Amino acid sequence: MVRKYDPESIPSVYNLSDAPVAKEGPGFEQVVFRGVDQMVGMTTIGPDREDKPQHTHPWEQTTIVIEGEVDFLVDGERVSLGVHDAVEIPPDVPHASRAVASEPARLLAFWPLREDRLDATDYQAEFDI
Repeated sequence: MVRKYDPESIPSVYNLSDAPVAKEGPGFEQVVFRGVDQMVGMTTIGPDREDKPQHTHPWEQTTIVIEGEVDFLVDGERVSLGVHDAVEIPPDVPHASRAVASEPARLLAFWPLREDRLDATDYQAEFDI
């Protein structure tokens, strides 16, 4: 796992509105920010995003809604979340999300450091060693 960082670049401060898009599609956009042992994804889900099948990953995920409303399907159970609601998804549990209103929703997803998402944080100079 890549844990080395340049101490001269700390504190590392980035505005996620300016971060490069890591994943995108119709009605979906995500940027990723990392720390030494953790990551956060800021995701915008629009009402035009098509429903996606549930997916799993071997990482725990905690998601907090910061704007709008979202339906989450977690292990077959649908839960509706509004601003400041949080949901915990254990490793390997199937889940999916979608916006429920005509306005986009914005979420913050927190994960441990994920090797499969490191390339999305190449913009962070403190880890370029």
